[in-house]
Amino acid sequence: MTAPSHLLAEHRLELTLDYGQFILHGGEGEEDVELALLEAAHADRPSAGDGHTVVVLSPHQNNFDMPIHIQVWDRRPVDEGEWQHVSEARLHIGEHGLTISSPVDGWADAPVPPGDYLAEIAGTGFVNYGWPGDTTPGDHWRIRLWPDDGTAVRPARQWDMPGYGIPANSEAPPTEPTPSPTEPEPDRQRELRAEAEARARAEWGGDPIPAFADTYHGRELAGYDRALAESIAAMSATQRRRLAEYCAQRAYALAGLSDRDWVRPALDALRSGAPLPEPFHDNDAAFARLDRDQYGPDEASFRSSIVWERPAPPAPARNPYDRGNISRPHFALNTVFHARHADPLQGALSAITEAAITEAAITFGPHVESLFTDIRGEFDLPPRS
Repeated sequence: MTAPSHLLAEHRLELTLDYGQFILHGGEGEEDVELALLEAAHADRPSAGDGHTVVVLSPHQNNFDMPIHIQVWDRRPVDEGEWQHVSEARLHIGEHGLTISSPVDGWADAPVPPGDYLAEIAGTGFVNYGWPGDTTPGDHWRIRLWPDDGTAVRPARQWDMPGYGIPANSEAPPTEPTPSPTEPEPDRQRELRAEAEARARAEWGGDPIPAFADTYHGRELAGYDRALAESIAAMSATQRRRLAEYCAQRAYALAGLSDRDWVRPALDALRSGAPLPEPFHDNDAAFARLDRDQYGPDEASFRSSIVWERPAPPAPARNPYDRGNISRPHFALNTVFHARHADPLQGALSAITEAAITEAAITFGPHVESLFTDIRGEFDLPPRS
């Protein structure tokens, strides 16, 4: 008799999906593989991976508020639910956890413990292949991860659209010969490398900061406030944990959550180190409780509400944390979970601390400077240069 599987952790994310694709990054492996994997995914739909990165094709061209439910299991879980679009891949996750991205502006992190996993990526709720007729068409996804036990990945299943069917695979790209290590680097390749390095320096506001090298949030913070990013990178583990807790407290206060009866015990537990009480014992339960507060008992009213209204493309020098018309309580809520998991024994301390800072900064939005000024005062950090 097969032993039952057990759910170890859950995380709920919301991703801005565009260009019909999203990418799972384990944080290690070769760089600049996404384009090759995208071609491979089109040749063998609906996904392709190299063990460190997985590119997933979505039937929808876009969903600017796409929920993703991530689950970590101790072994392959039983099949459950009706999912229209399913594929599996092997994925090695490094010390910084799992990152999910989509072209243009989509990025989300989950503190998944490092290790070798089998990943099942499943989606449902589709209305069309290509343009879905709306920027928030309502599809949702689930990613289940469990330790790689060496068994083969299961065959993929694509959404069979009524009246259309399933898109045909494209022709596989030709395999290019690997250049000899002694062969001189072509001039154009050197130029492209130099251009990429220049873009990276512009994004970082200088040389990349090694402590944040594998995380998007650290690069975003450094590009906006280099001095603060350098100060946080130099912090001890204890300081980073306290910083994550401080950001959670500030975000909850600004979002109007601190005085709610069901929230106060969680903030007290965060301060004392006690276990988080219900509904904060479970990420989904906490969000469900917030949804009832915000939108009432009818889940449909939440599904049709705006959690993040995507603004028009801003000027290059913009505040990256000003996301326009957002539901501040929804962005603030996750900071408690980030702060509670900011434990070096669980790994991903830098990524978790950055996630807490980022979601608090988005909660502050156009007033983010007040948060960063208070962080400098609270932790005795140098001023912005």
